[in-house]
Amino acid sequence: MFVMRILGLGLRSINTFCSLMELSSGFANGTYYAFITNLLEAAKSTFEVIQRKAIAEERQKNAEAGNEETHLSVSGDGSWKRRGFSSLFGIATLIGKYTHKVLDFVVKSSFCQSCSNWASKKGTNEYDIWHDTHEQHCSINHTGSAGKMEVDCMKEMFCRSESHGVKYATYTGDGDTKIFQALLNCNLYSDLTVHKKECIGHVQKRMGTRLRAAKKQHKGIGGKGAGKLTDKLVKDLTLYYGLAIRRHPDSAEEMKKAVWATFDHKCSTDEKPKHENCPPGENSWCKWRVAEAKGELADFHHEPALTASVQEAIRPVYGALSSDDLLQRYTGGNTQNDNESFNACLWKLVPKHFHCGEQTIRTAAYIAFGIFNEGYSSILTLKTMQTLGIVIGTNSRNFAAKTDEERVKSANASQSELMKKARIEKMSAEVQQNILFEDEEGTLYGAGIAD
Repeated sequence: MFVMRILGLGLRSINTFCSLMELSSGFANGTYYAFITNLLEAAKSTFEVIQRKAIAEERQKNAEAGNEETHLSVSGDGSWKRRGFSSLFGIATLIGKYTHKVLDFVVKSSFCQSCSNWASKKGTNEYDIWHDTHEQHCSINHTGSAGKMEVDCMKEMFCRSESHGVKYATYTGDGDTKIFQALLNCNLYSDLTVHKKECIGHVQKRMGTRLRAAKKQHKGIGGKGAGKLTDKLVKDLTLYYGLAIRRHPDSAEEMKKAVWATFDHKCSTDEKPKHENCPPGENSWCKWRVAEAKGELADFHHEPALTASVQEAIRPVYGALSSDDLLQRYTGGNTQNDNESFNACLWKLVPKHFHCGEQTIRTAAYIAFGIFNEGYSSILTLKTMQTLGIVIGTNSRNFAAKTDEERVKSANASQSELMKKARIEKMSAEVQQNILFEDEEGTLYGAGIAD
């Protein structure tokens, strides 16, 4: 049953497998959930060991980076069992900047199966007796909307940080929720103010949202025609903004220069070229700069520039999204990629399309914590399988060792500066290629295109 949980399969799948393989008729509900309870305790004991190790390692690397040892930088993100805003279960994680390991997590639940089963008997003596014994075991630990789960999770983890001997000094989020303001309102630390960083993986969304809002506010700047703020242009400008941020993670000044370069580039004409901030050379994304490097400016002609009304409407957007305060939060190249990787690891163990309760999700979160931080070896060498009385054989050890070795090799390669730069350049090349395709083919997919 433990292996089936690792594979993301529950009681029904186990019974189907056992029956079709003629192993047995399967397990009764009571037997299965008794095992889940034992697995929860075993996984929790492993989690506690790995958590202490992760925090100690993060403290050490934080100090080596020249920071106050106990003042950690973390990234946070939430995820939900069900897509949308009606999920009954949610989880949020905090991951260390330097170790890329999960330091803490919280699971929130607004549903309890037992409460649901007993709801029809509410008001009876039988219900009151049951409720008195159930209250301390109830799975519900959240009241409010699903979106509020992430905010409450973060507050809970920050508030208990000092029990782990650390304080979270810098928080990287996606800017989509009111988490940071909620953290400030908590007055967490008397001697420390939490600083906010933005995930550079989400920067593009800000530009797209603002441009669409400007298009809606200023009637007449959209529609078809040269120099208009078309849907395609919004998409292009959004991608350019994201690339400008990613290419200069260590300098807010260079970010600002690159952001305005994309605006000025689109406003340029043959009479008034504005490419002084565009990168020079034959490998530049700016065609004018390429022509300049090749000595072919005499034959170069600009595409139609943005109309004066479009320039006037979107200039404030560029001003707001290139402010010193905002760009400073982008410096450091911080992302939530690690958090999203953990989320993927978790939902493999408890797939979103299968129903399960809070206990199963929390158990899976403990197991995912171990696999994400220490690999499959954590399941073998620590307490999980030993506590469950499972014999660890040669094949299990070989599988864990091989899988972990490949995982570390892949992670090291993806974290190298060369690979990071290659990903950015690949994204830029794909953007340019798609622009050429759309110029040649026209827009074939988009909202309302068939109207």
